[in-house]
Amino acid sequence: MKCIPLSAALLLACASLGAQAGRPAPIDGFPESAELRSAYWTGFFSAPEQELLRRAPTTVSEDTTSFRLSATRSGGYFYAIANALEATPAPGAGARAAGAAPLYTRGSWILKRSSPDGRPIQAKVFLRSDPGTFIRIYPDGDRSKLDLVVYGGVLNLEVPLPVPFERAFVATMAEIASWTGSLVDWGLFAPRPGLYRDARAFVAETRRRLPSLRYGDDGALDADGRPVYIATGQPQAAPAGLNCSGFAAWVADGFYGPLTGRLLDPHALAARHLEARATTAAERFETDLDPFFGLDWTRNIAVALLDARYPSRSHGLVESDVRISPFALVAPPGAASAVNGSSAYFPYPAYQLDLGYETAGLKALLYVLALREPGSVYLASLSRKSGGAIPGLSRHYHVAVLAPYFEESGEFRIAAFESDAETSVEAIMARVPKDYVHLVRIRAERDYDPPAFPER
Repeated sequence: MKCIPLSAALLLACASLGAQAGRPAPIDGFPESAELRSAYWTGFFSAPEQELLRRAPTTVSEDTTSFRLSATRSGGYFYAIANALEATPAPGAGARAAGAAPLYTRGSWILKRSSPDGRPIQAKVFLRSDPGTFIRIYPDGDRSKLDLVVYGGVLNLEVPLPVPFERAFVATMAEIASWTGSLVDWGLFAPRPGLYRDARAFVAETRRRLPSLRYGDDGALDADGRPVYIATGQPQAAPAGLNCSGFAAWVADGFYGPLTGRLLDPHALAARHLEARATTAAERFETDLDPFFGLDWTRNIAVALLDARYPSRSHGLVESDVRISPFALVAPPGAASAVNGSSAYFPYPAYQLDLGYETAGLKALLYVLALREPGSVYLASLSRKSGGAIPGLSRHYHVAVLAPYFEESGEFRIAAFESDAETSVEAIMARVPKDYVHLVRIRAERDYDPPAFPER
């Protein structure tokens, strides 16, 4: 399509700061609709409210993607929508109605306007087929600004754009990237799937072996592969099994065994590190309550694996801790509403010693980590501040294994394993949204062979 009305053409001409012609989009394969938005700016996107709402939905095409143009009204606003029909929603992001595409499909644009004056409020552009991953473009005087939200994490806030809102609305993604490239890391949307081959193999093999496992309170395998109780080292009573910590050690044994010819010793993994605590406030509870068990256990696993892989040097206890802070705000659950989502953000605390991160930002954090540390798997220790007789004491009470990766097709995935089951990162976030999760990284290597568990 090549028809551009005069008003749109003037807008295009007024911004010589645009990207070079023909420059590829910053997101590989992103469904582009800039010409469509230009051609339909006057007759659709900026049309008066009642005229717009009377229009029947229509389907138009640009390049290889079809877009469904429709309008709706909600919560005192009305919306003009260009819905990309060929994008596929990510698993777990929402159900696809028969014959319809969710409004949050990759490449969809939703223009929010006030009623009754029609003033533009914002444009929401979905970067992945997920309602929580989008850019928000909004007016700022005679210019405009941009927010970038990825799985609820606000990676960029109020990034200035050098053009008015109407010009930004008809821009290509390449132009938007060229205007913001010094502030926005668009590389976060250009994964190299080949770098996740070992992570994908790890997930597949772990899934294959899950049916051979079972849950056992305080259960783990010792260095000889025998089921024991972590607390005492004594043999487990039948039927033996693994608890969440024992399962994390079993996963680590899949890498440790091929490297050393032996398995990890649960007694060594349970060693406390009082000298590494951020404060000494909990010291008097260490023996009776062991409040940092999960933290010590996951750190000890990471150190053991580093020692086995790189024996020529010693490794520090916190060397594998994840301590980045890629965002300081999170979007509330309501922001994931494709149409009338909230534009308010809430503070998100940076990494905290001995605690890690609030689980509310876990999926966004794992997405950033997947791009920056391709091929890593994370041992997660969850903690919660106790009440009752010991108010404020943080206790690490649960361990999980999290593996973020990209499919060959470029789709983002997170495998979440807890004890003898596969769950999901969304389930963890929903279950304990105010708890903390501390992450240590281990590498997903090609040689992964967790030990066989005794027969049932």
